[in-house]
Formats: sequence, structure tokens, C-alpha cells
Amino acid sequence: MAEKTIQLLSMVPILRAAEESALQGKPAAVGAFNVNFFTQAVGILNGLKKAQGPGIIQASRGANKFQGGPDKISAMLLAAMKKTGHHLPVALHLDHGDEEQAKICIEKGFSSVMIDASKLELPENIALTKKIVEIAHGRGISVEGEYGKLAGVEEDIVYESTTYGDPFLVPYFFNETKADALAVAYGTSHGPNKGSKGGVEKLAISIMQKSYDGMKAYGQNRDHFLVSHGSSTVPKELVAEINQYGGNVKDAQGIPLHKIQEAVVAGVRKINIDTDLRLGITATFRKYFSEHKGVEDKSPDVLKPIKKSLDEQPGAIDPRDYLKTIDIELLRKDPAGTDLEEVMVLIEKRISDHVAMLVEKFGSAGLAGKVGQA
Repeated sequence: MAEKTIQLLSMVPILRAAEESALQGKPAAVGAFNVNFFTQAVGILNGLKKAQGPGIIQASRGANKFQGGPDKISAMLLAAMKKTGHHLPVALHLDHGDEEQAKICIEKGFSSVMIDASKLELPENIALTKKIVEIAHGRGISVEGEYGKLAGVEEDIVYESTTYGDPFLVPYFFNETKADALAVAYGTSHGPNKGSKGGVEKLAISIMQKSYDGMKAYGQNRDHFLVSHGSSTVPKELVAEINQYGGNVKDAQGIPLHKIQEAVVAGVRKINIDTDLRLGITATFRKYFSEHKGVEDKSPDVLKPIKKSLDEQPGAIDPRDYLKTIDIELLRKDPAGTDLEEVMVLIEKRISDHVAMLVEKFGSAGLAGKVGQA
């Protein structure tokens, strides 16, 4: 029997499966999980498999730089899919790309890209988004835009406060750009502190409801989809674990799951999750070093610099901050047989369990077999 071909899909059929489920009375959104290294990709894929959900794996500009380019990320994901025997629908998406990065990722194996032109005025935002759409659609690659500004820090993008999107302009944005998905600012925020600068206190789910209603009125909802950025739940137990084992993460607050579920009911079809995975990875490393005293001394080139960096950065939650101290190529490959194997086994399980739980909560568990049927 011929081996199944592993391939990456555009976001469109994946998100359409969630929309069709919603139209049948079962609101659903697809999780979009950020990735930086091989084991993280394996954990996400195994979580999707546990829940039998389609998924979107995304890499930011920072992740692409960390791994040496988008081609390294795409090759890494395909290798992770091969290792796990993953044949469920998956897209590889550029998160918060600029024009240059979007064009590069279109050339280097990504099946979807985001062009974040939200810092521009609306006409310029629309013009740049449309430009990328015209390039990407010719290759069967989906495009996400952004409208409004989310508070918080995402790579090199920093906004002190949220500028909400106008829901009545969402159908216009789609019509003018022909983008497949749109992140509309409605009060979520990037990072682990979703409090006074946006997030929970200023969440306006009505913006998503009105946006979706407008899309339906114009017959856009089966081919165009709303996205919720900055939607990590920031589990308190992960923050507590990080701090228990030497970390110092303060004022951490996420978006409650029930609020995310309200946004899904309102019409959101893609939910971005990054901080949750960062916290889980960081908690696992800190606990591992605490419970395996002296293990770093047996690994002077790998574990020792990671531990040293964690000790020097108690507030760190981004794994790239402490993993950049080692040979990055190690992080691009299966860790079996390396000094990282033991801790990476723990990280893979933690990620897969969390991803599977979120897929269930987002309503997309079991939807993998529905992709491409509509």
C-alpha cells in the first residue's frame, strides 16, 4: 500500500469545516498554535490527533529568525508530521508577518500567511493586504489580515492600548482585499498580562457578533473567517509552577475559556494560542532542573547554558530567551538520543494534553474528517 502523502493545507477548508459546524448548531473554532522547535510541533500534532481536530500551526517572524528562516520551520514541521504519522488537516501559517516576511514564506513552504498592516491607516492597510492576497492566492495560499490594534507585545509590535475594529467595516475589508481571514481587535491582548491594558476588562465580544452578522448578510461567512488573537488562557497553575521553581512571573492573567467560547458562538473561527505553550514549556524546564539536581553538569553544552539562562532570567516565559544559548539545530530535530530527550518527552506530553483540551473546548474536536466536505 502506498504511503500517504504528507501535505499542508490552506486555512480555508479547515476554517470552513468549523463554520459549517456552527451553521449546524455546533459552534466551533480551530486552534492556531505557535511553534518554535521540533518537540513543540510534535506536541501540538499529537494534541490535535488526540482530539481528532484539524489545526493551524503558526510561526511568527521571531520564530522564523530563531530557526534560521521559514524554510527551516516548514521542513521541521513536515519532519514532525512524518515522525507522528500525522495525516489530519494542518496548515502552516505565518503569524504577524510584514510584507517582506509574507512574500518569503509564500516562497518557502508555508500554506498560509498573515500580513499585519494594522499600524497603517485603513486605506493603506487594505491596499497592502490586497497586494499580498493577489500574490498568495495564485499559489493556493490563504491570507489573514488584521484590523484594529491589540494591546500588548507581539514580537516587535507594541501597543499600549486597544483600538477596536469597526464591525460595520469588516465586510468592506473582506470585499476590498479578498483576504480569507481577518483578526479584528475586540479587546484581547498579547502576552501573559491580559489585564488593565485590554483583555478581560475590555473584551467586546459584540464586535465579533456584529462583524459576523455583517459577513453573513453579504454571504461572506463560508469563505471568510474571523480570528481572535491574544487568546491564551494563561493557566494559573502553570504560572504558580514557574514561580515555585525559581521563576518570577507577575500579574499574569489570561482570557477565561468561557469568554473564548462566547467569542466562538459569536462567529470567531480561528483562535490564536501562544503564551499558554510558552508557560508550559518554561514550567517544565524549571521543574525538571529542580527535580534533577546536577543534571546540567553532565551536559555542559546543552543543559547547563539553558539552566544558567533561566537562573539569570526569573521573569522569562519565552523559550527562545533561554534556548538561544545552545545550538539551534538541536532544536530543529528529533531529540531522541540527545541530552534534551528526557525533558523534551515531558514537554511534548504537557503540550499535547493542553492542545487536546483546548481543541475540545473550542468545539473543533472530531472535525478533522469534515475538512474538505463542504
